[in-house]
Amino acid sequence: MEKKKNKLLSKKERFLTIFLISLTVIMLIATVFSLAYFRKLITDNQDFAEESYTEYERQYVLITKDADDTLWDSVYEEMKAAGELSGAYVERLGRNLSVDYSKSDLMEIAIDSHVDGIILEADESDETTKLIYRANSEGIPVVTLVSDCIGSTRKSFVGISNYNLGSEYGNLIKRAAKETRKRLESAPQEGDKSPVTPIRVLILMDKKSTDTSQNIIYSAIQETLEKEGMDETQITIQTVGISSDGAFSSEESIRDIFQNEEYQPDIIVCLNELNTTSVYQTIVDQNKVGQITIIGYYDSDTILRAVERNVIYATITINTNQMGRYCVEALDEYLDTGYVSEYFSVDFTLIDANNIKDYLKNGEDNEEK
Repeated sequence: MEKKKNKLLSKKERFLTIFLISLTVIMLIATVFSLAYFRKLITDNQDFAEESYTEYERQYVLITKDADDTLWDSVYEEMKAAGELSGAYVERLGRNLSVDYSKSDLMEIAIDSHVDGIILEADESDETTKLIYRANSEGIPVVTLVSDCIGSTRKSFVGISNYNLGSEYGNLIKRAAKETRKRLESAPQEGDKSPVTPIRVLILMDKKSTDTSQNIIYSAIQETLEKEGMDETQITIQTVGISSDGAFSSEESIRDIFQNEEYQPDIIVCLNELNTTSVYQTIVDQNKVGQITIIGYYDSDTILRAVERNVIYATITINTNQMGRYCVEALDEYLDTGYVSEYFSVDFTLIDANNIKDYLKNGEDNEEK
């Protein structure tokens, strides 16, 4: 009986021993696989961190007056691309902030942050001149773009020739005026709108602009028309200041123009994207398409489609690729050598019914690439 018991115990002991050994082996294998998997996760995370983290040698900031202008979207993308090639991180200061900072506030923030360079849509106010001087005195070079701050300590200016731009606008006005004259002469006579009435041209200016760029453009327009022999008996030019506080303010000012029964322009010339878009929308809303000729600025999707539909007669756009790249290159060159050219000239292009299809096609081809 005892022998049977011992045999039973010995079988139980052997079974228990085998079970424990098997369990230990399984746990050991599981531990080995877990450690291997954990190690792979750590390695993958390290590789991901190395791929997603980029070190930059320098930090530049872009500061503009209107952060929502789509022109600056294009310019900024080109700046970022140029910065990545040269090891500079370009930040668009003032975008997506909970507080609406002024351009001067953003300059103060950039200077206090000790960035390596500032790209600024400038003006010729005393405040801007002083802020540029302060940045320069703290070793931060400033490059101005589109609008300059003459007499300041900025290192370089990147932009178009305002005189050449004004001459181009003058040629467009001359061409549009001749076509308007033909249209008026062929149309039935209404009131005082006789064939001898001068073509009325209205140029929309930025009411708050403090630089001389608009004056240079206006002078070049007048000079171009005078050279073509177009005096006050053929064409009259007036200017009006439009608020640049936002789309709503711009549209309000432009609606007021069309409500003035004593003066209705035949041709409206816009010197920025906001006014071009506002005039286009107002003319469509008030069923004045074909009655007023719009000469605009920039090549946003809205403006290009309006040119394609012959609602906007023509528009002039700047080369945003050049503008963005030149700004970064100017800062790089100054920081590397201590010297840089004072002026980088940016090209501009006329877009009208003659080349709009090719321009749109080229844009689509570039997007596909």
